[in-house]
Amino acid sequence: MTSKSFKGGKIYSVPLSDIEYIGYFYADKGNEEIRSAKKRISKERGRDPDFLMNAELFDFETRKPASDVVSGGIVQRLGEGYGLAFPNNTTAVFSYKNNVNAADYIGAYPTLVRNGKAESINPSGITGRRGRTALGVSEDTLTIALLPDSGGATLAELRRAFISFGAENAINLDGGGSTQFYAPLGNHFSGRRVRGFIGIWCRGGDVRYVSVRTSLNIRSGPGILNKRIGKLYNGDAVTVLEEKNGWARISAGWVSVRYLKKRK
Repeated sequence: MTSKSFKGGKIYSVPLSDIEYIGYFYADKGNEEIRSAKKRISKERGRDPDFLMNAELFDFETRKPASDVVSGGIVQRLGEGYGLAFPNNTTAVFSYKNNVNAADYIGAYPTLVRNGKAESINPSGITGRRGRTALGVSEDTLTIALLPDSGGATLAELRRAFISFGAENAINLDGGGSTQFYAPLGNHFSGRRVRGFIGIWCRGGDVRYVSVRTSLNIRSGPGILNKRIGKLYNGDAVTVLEEKNGWARISAGWVSVRYLKKRK
């Protein structure tokens, strides 16, 4: 995996061969903030995702999707257009109307790059410089753009960035205040309740398991004087991203290394 800073956020390049699982996760009752979703999804999958991000555009009042979604083989919305399908939940392919019949599929809003060339579609309401969540694919690489709303990029800037990273096809997802994510080099929480998420688990991560009698505090930094921002429980699996002075950074924050064990 490699990364590059871009417009206040990061663009990651992940070899498709490194993806263990990639899929769409419907929010609880179609209305969930990412920190709540991460706890639920991590429990379902057995460990933290390496990436978790907001997905489709949706109607705030009805909670119905405004861009295409197929979840667990069930079509929630499927119109005319392109998107990313996740066949067998182990890879990502650019697809027209999920013509590969993947169980999970997310539509573009809009398509950014197709066949190596920038598209020119700019739907109303999402122009200007704003937070962006977007995905691109080439023959062997998944490109992930995660840009907080405090910085952000125009669609034209994002298109050029994907092309420079070698993405043959790329799609834009919901953005602005909906932009929220967990990622190896930084998280962003907007507080907005969204309709769905894309989760990605990579192979070869430093997975460890919580070993405590009660609970383990997650803190905002490496040390007991930092703010408590969450909890883990005995048996929870986490991916350690780095260690510093006896503390481990995970996607949700920092925890004491002494309570993390590797299974034999």
